[in-house]
Amino acid sequence: METTKIEPEQTVGEVQRLLGRYGAKAILMHYDRGEITALCFQINISGKDIPFRLPCRPEAIYEVLLKRRKKYHKDTKEKDISQAKRVAWRQILRWVEAQLALVETDMVKIQEVFMSYIQVNVEGKTLYQKLEESKFKMIEDKSKV
Repeated sequence: METTKIEPEQTVGEVQRLLGRYGAKAILMHYDRGEITALCFQINISGKDIPFRLPCRPEAIYEVLLKRRKKYHKDTKEKDISQAKRVAWRQILRWVEAQLALVETDMVKIQEVFMSYIQVNVEGKTLYQKLEESKFKMIEDKSKV
């Protein structure tokens, strides 16, 4: 995916269509300075609309692209950042496709694959973020058992 030319907006549209096919009732795009940074969606699970937030973090991709480049060129930074965004969204699409393939074959439930992305408060924090903030305190330490 490193060489993709597909713009984030097109990829986000593909992700939205996939989520819609698998039961998303509402899909919202979060923006920061005109750039899509996350997809939020709701899926009805056991009669309750559960909100999810799927972030896109292209910064890590940008760092990988820089490491793979033989020389750093200041004049290519903007191009590299744009490429990192395209790659990051394509990776999200492929991940969502893979997860939904598991759902389609009844290997897992949709809430299982997106569990860490469930929004648990009005600020939009995800379950993973809350667990991380608490240093995973609610998870039992098996080494002490």
